[in-house]
Amino acid sequence: MKITLNQNQLDWCKNLAMKRSGSMNHANTKNSTNFFKDKPGWWRHYVGACGELAYAILTNQKVDTTTIGKGDTGIDFKDGVDVKSINSSFRPNRLLLLEKQFNRKIADSYVLAWCKLPEIELLGSIKRNKIMEVKENVDYGYGNSYYIEINHLNKII
Repeated sequence: MKITLNQNQLDWCKNLAMKRSGSMNHANTKNSTNFFKDKPGWWRHYVGACGELAYAILTNQKVDTTTIGKGDTGIDFKDGVDVKSINSSFRPNRLLLLEKQFNRKIADSYVLAWCKLPEIELLGSIKRNKIMEVKENVDYGYGNSYYIEINHLNKII
C-alpha cells in the first residue's frame, strides 16, 4: 500500500521529529539510536513520523504526539501496532528489530514502512507471536537483533 504525503504533511512530520529529538537533546537513548550518521540527529524521528503518518492515514487513526520527552511503550497506535520505518535507497527485504527493544516494548504487531519521500510504502505487517516462529538472530554491532524476511509479512491492502 502506497501513501504519498503532501508538503504540509511532510512539514508536520519534520516538526514532530524535531520536537521528539530535541526533547532528548538529539542524543541516542536506550530506545532510539541514530544510524543515519550523515543526517541531523532528528532524522530518525522524521523517518519514523512519516511512516506513522502513512499508517494513520490508511487506518484513520491519529499519530501519538504525546511521546515527546519520554518515548513510547512500543505501541504507536490503539490497535497495538508499532510502525518500523526505513528510508534505504533499496526496497527492504527484511524487518529488523533489536531484541532488547522487542522484549521491553510489547506491541501486538509490527508494520514495515519504506520511506521514499514523499511516498511511503507500507510493505507488510506481522504479529508478535509469528516473529518468534520465523525470526533469525543477527548482530550487526548494536546487540542481538531479530531478522524477519519480508515474505513472512502479511500484505497491507
